[in-house]
Amino acid sequence: MVQPISGSTYSESQGYGEQFDVEGLKFFRRLLSALQNKEFIVYFQPKVSIDDLNIAGAEALIRWNYNGDIKPPVFFIPFCERTGLVIDVDFYVLEETCRKMREWMDKGLQMVRVSVNFSKFHFNEAGVAERIYNTIKKYEIPPEYIEVEFTETAYLDKEEILETTIDKLKNYGIKSSIDDFGSGYSSLNMLQNMDFEVVKLDKSLLGKGVKNAKARKVISSIIHMAKELDMEVLAEGVETTEELGLLQELKCDVVQGFLFDQPLPMDEFEKRLRYRKYPSQGAPRKRETKPMQLRDVDESEIKWEERPSHAYIPETEYPKKNKNNRKSGLGFLIAGVVMFLLAFTVLGLTLLLSKGGKAETKNNDEQILYTEDQVELLIDEAREEAREEEDKAFVTKLRTVSEISLGTLDWYRSLFPDDIVFWDNAGNKFLYIPVNKELKPNTLVIDDLIQNEETGRIDYTGHDAYTGVDVSSFQGEIDWDKVKADGVDFVIIRCGLRGYANGRLVEDPNFTANIEGAKAAGLAVGVYFYSQAVDIAEAIEEADMVLELIEPYHVTGPVAIDIEQAPDAARTDVLTGEELTDIAVAFCDHVKNAGYDPMIYSGMKYFVRIMDMTKLEDYDKWFCYYNRPLYFPYEIANWQYSKSGTVDGIEGSVDLNILFKKWW
Repeated sequence: MVQPISGSTYSESQGYGEQFDVEGLKFFRRLLSALQNKEFIVYFQPKVSIDDLNIAGAEALIRWNYNGDIKPPVFFIPFCERTGLVIDVDFYVLEETCRKMREWMDKGLQMVRVSVNFSKFHFNEAGVAERIYNTIKKYEIPPEYIEVEFTETAYLDKEEILETTIDKLKNYGIKSSIDDFGSGYSSLNMLQNMDFEVVKLDKSLLGKGVKNAKARKVISSIIHMAKELDMEVLAEGVETTEELGLLQELKCDVVQGFLFDQPLPMDEFEKRLRYRKYPSQGAPRKRETKPMQLRDVDESEIKWEERPSHAYIPETEYPKKNKNNRKSGLGFLIAGVVMFLLAFTVLGLTLLLSKGGKAETKNNDEQILYTEDQVELLIDEAREEAREEEDKAFVTKLRTVSEISLGTLDWYRSLFPDDIVFWDNAGNKFLYIPVNKELKPNTLVIDDLIQNEETGRIDYTGHDAYTGVDVSSFQGEIDWDKVKADGVDFVIIRCGLRGYANGRLVEDPNFTANIEGAKAAGLAVGVYFYSQAVDIAEAIEEADMVLELIEPYHVTGPVAIDIEQAPDAARTDVLTGEELTDIAVAFCDHVKNAGYDPMIYSGMKYFVRIMDMTKLEDYDKWFCYYNRPLYFPYEIANWQYSKSGTVDGIEGSVDLNILFKKWW
């Protein structure tokens, strides 16, 4: 099955893209504001080792400080799941958890593993594992201190992506757990197919187990089975000493529940980290005396309409505008229009007012008089009408975008077509960079980019386009005849690199084998060099090395300089954008003077935020961007759209590219 990239194949039942009325819209805006203003807070519910009653971990749980009242997840999470905001919320919790853990570790506290819940809605696109890891790495948290919890329902929709995500997390050293085990129908399949390391028994099993022999056998069997699979077993919802005794008897590993602690604010949980031993068995802790209030916004009052069955929903990120003090771009724009209309109305009516507090005008020689009260009423009506029109326009815009968008970033981007909008992880904010109208625009028709769901490859129906890969020694030995037979038109081969720590020039170990094999198979060939030049002299040195390496071969494709972030601290980290731009230009000019076609490889960060694009206008761009739809305002010759592609003849994953400018 083939779908446009501007759309998606997500399940209708997931709720993404459902429409809501004005009250729902207001709540949606309120949630966006809460995210931006960090109104959400993280509580930690301790987990206790069943052997010694020491603290063994914690679960991070979100609350909302809603106008001074602490709201539980039931107040807002169902709404977030319907609108896609849950993706933003989950990563907000992970970010805040890592930030606080870093603070505790800097204080010298002995850390425990903390679990963070992730919704099934993350698994509409690959890449969630990488983003989780990058967040943890940002705060220098050892990966073994983070656990990612998935519910059984995550398995139902996107089994393959979930399985891949869990494998990637394990490779990063991050544990994963299955939450609410035993509450659904897919549990055994999940244990069989997914490499979870922790099983959380659903609390519905526990209460029955104390009084019911059959339920007790079920719990015992699950614990035994999990241990046979080398999995840790945690029981949640432990509230009585009888339940604790049962779990001790059945050799459960860890328990969690009100018998020990309710979810605690950060400062209270810090005390648990300092005094790790819990009281003797059967000494419950005091529960909350003030019940949480759930009534400010009743979700049942928010009217929902089914999303049209033809609607597509792509992938995205998360934003908020903060440029030139524009805190709410669309809101201010619409407010400005409304105020203009109101001012115009007031001005017109004021001209009609008479000295005695009356207004008059003539229509077909008939005089119409208005009192001041009537004028005020007319103004109120105009204001209300303007508000209704504002809400209608906003809802219409939201509906249009939500039919083709999974989250919030695509929506924000549609509101600011003159800016390039993206999330800055380092600054924890959204950036808005004006589009330079003087540069060559991207003329590709996004809806003409078509992705094959079975192969993951993209084709372009707007005009001729070509399928390619880029390879290095990471791909190992390659069967180039099979690659050619699998529909690949071209390959860009890494010929060399400069070390990002020592600055030494190194030839790619597989370059000769790759270029000779690819050319023998009849593939069009280009090359690239991973640059770590710190000045123009080194850039020319890199270009000379490339020219020397490709001299024996007839290379018709581009000779590209690869400028991107190094995986660790690098010699180029201190360079300014101007210096990096000059390095790219020097490399490209040297290659061009030798008779080859230069190209620059990079992503959004360098092309938009760092380098001076006006100085790079004369060179082809090789754009790296893995999200959908393609988002880049300037002309590109080649798009690297995946780093996890599969091609016959290459073991493991490989970068996939689509070329819009034939160079052979």
